[in-house]
Amino acid sequence: MILSFIKTPLTGDAWEEWCDACYRIRYQSDNYQKIPATYRGDAGIEGYTQTGIVYQCYCPEREYNDDELYEHQRDKLTKDINKLVDQTYKQRLKDLGVPTIKQWHYVVPFYKDNRLLQHATAKRNEILRGKSGKPKEYDHLDDNLVIVIKVAEDFKVEFSKIIRETITDTKLNVVVKSFDTIPWDKCPSEKVHNIQRKIKAVMNPVNDDDEDFKDVVGAYVAYYIKGIEILRMLQADFPEIYEHIYTLERACKNEVSLKTKMNQDRSLNMSIFNEILGEFEQKLSREFDKYFTTSSIMELKHDMVGAWLADCPMEFRRG
Repeated sequence: MILSFIKTPLTGDAWEEWCDACYRIRYQSDNYQKIPATYRGDAGIEGYTQTGIVYQCYCPEREYNDDELYEHQRDKLTKDINKLVDQTYKQRLKDLGVPTIKQWHYVVPFYKDNRLLQHATAKRNEILRGKSGKPKEYDHLDDNLVIVIKVAEDFKVEFSKIIRETITDTKLNVVVKSFDTIPWDKCPSEKVHNIQRKIKAVMNPVNDDDEDFKDVVGAYVAYYIKGIEILRMLQADFPEIYEHIYTLERACKNEVSLKTKMNQDRSLNMSIFNEILGEFEQKLSREFDKYFTTSSIMELKHDMVGAWLADCPMEFRRG
């Protein structure tokens, strides 16, 4: 879910800013217009396009259980739809230059209860019945008006573009909660073996029961598994950022392969490994500091190094 990556607290004002930015990107060619609420209010909508789309956004200010969330989202939808058919608001919309309304978007971060969809359908049918009985009072609404519930997931491309290209304090947080136990069962045996073999070449433990050796192997098994999931989610939710990460990782992977394979002195394995970690973190910070938290940069570093250990690129001299 795209919101799981957003570190900044999602307040009502913050959500309104996100929505405005998303609609501005998606509907700029349709002459999207934001409506400031500083003079006589916003007329019950946040913005509109010249193609007949208007939207209203809502974000709960605190955590609710599922029933409470539905009730608050339902009541807000009802309140704003009622404004849409109010004659005073109708005149205000006309004064603002809003064209005949074809789509009314209700934009929320997420919803959990399909009763909200049922309620939206019921309100649409109510409006269309009113329009058939009093067409002049409803002439600002299209005969085929639709009410659409939009969520954050509908704006993946816009979220990604905003974070990549806008100067903002919002940064992505990709740190996954640590596993309570090492997920050996989720890691193919050959990958575990590769990690063990390469860490052994770096650490040169007295035996396989060395506690530090086992801890480091377990950590990179966990990083390897977490990295797969993190990259999968980034590819789905932030494809442009994922492609940027993928390109850098491929370039660094080739460099790491050459550096480790060209080393002829096993005693240098540890220093080379630490050098790779430091250089890779610097490159990640330089490329991604704008849109990842510091802890996320560290997470990505270890996740990708875990993949290099599990796969072929990172090979250390063993004898």
